[in-house]
Amino acid sequence: MISLVASITRTILRAYTYPYRKKHKSLSRSVKIKKKPYRPPKNCRYEIANINGTSVEILTHTSSKNDTCIVQFHGGGHTQSMNGMYRKAAERLCKITKCAVYSIDYKIGNELVYPSVHDECYSAYVELYKGKLKGKHIIAIGDSFGVNLMLSACLKLRDKNMPLPNGLICISGYIDLAATGNSYKKNCYLDPLYSLPKNQPYEENEQFIRRKTPYCGNTSPYDKFLSPAYAEYYNFPDMLIQCGELETSASDSEMLYLKAKSAGVNATFTEYGGMWHDFQYLTPFLKESKTAWKEISQFIFRFKPR
Repeated sequence: MISLVASITRTILRAYTYPYRKKHKSLSRSVKIKKKPYRPPKNCRYEIANINGTSVEILTHTSSKNDTCIVQFHGGGHTQSMNGMYRKAAERLCKITKCAVYSIDYKIGNELVYPSVHDECYSAYVELYKGKLKGKHIIAIGDSFGVNLMLSACLKLRDKNMPLPNGLICISGYIDLAATGNSYKKNCYLDPLYSLPKNQPYEENEQFIRRKTPYCGNTSPYDKFLSPAYAEYYNFPDMLIQCGELETSASDSEMLYLKAKSAGVNATFTEYGGMWHDFQYLTPFLKESKTAWKEISQFIFRFKPR
């Protein structure tokens, strides 16, 4: 059972998203986030690097050790750039781990189609690995579509016999672009962000729940680099997989976990009861979110040299 504050927050989210859900609009495409000048915390250094044409935001704690770093693949589909929510996540990662955080701020646009964003993130990671991250322990973290970008990059690294990050953190992964999982039906009225209004029958509106993103273009949604849910994960590093129980896409995370375990990966899967997509990022003040962040920090500390 979730906390009272989480229950109230969930109700507020349902009310806020109702106009979008009623008209079957994509939140990432429809919700406009105001851009504000970023001021990093006083105990952090902030810089923006140009890595092979891609902007990478670097946040470094003043007491950071130089042996371990975190690479963030942010979510938001291909329509949301780095914003306050992702920067707050980077701040939290930097604060609790004392690791430098490298956030790949890939180019966005409604007109983009695969493999544009995937290729950009892969190239940026490779250049980081060869340059600023050379010789360091690397933990990669992604949320939502960022998990897709992160896993796709790692699959390419493995297939090219290049080193992978030491650990992977997958939060509310959106990795099955064919949307085949049963959670899309199970949670079609429960998800506070993406569900159907209760007066809209599932059978008549299934295509809006199992939404197909135009980013696929002419590529099959079953392609393993576009939909990593259909990939094989042999020779992959340890994984931490988190999602909310009520996500329409919760089965994406379950598919990843089962695929990883079947390949012998040391994977941990935690499904947080009563919670929603990206709750750790959206509502970090909740008790449940703090528990999730504690699990994330403990996972990262496993890889830091003592």
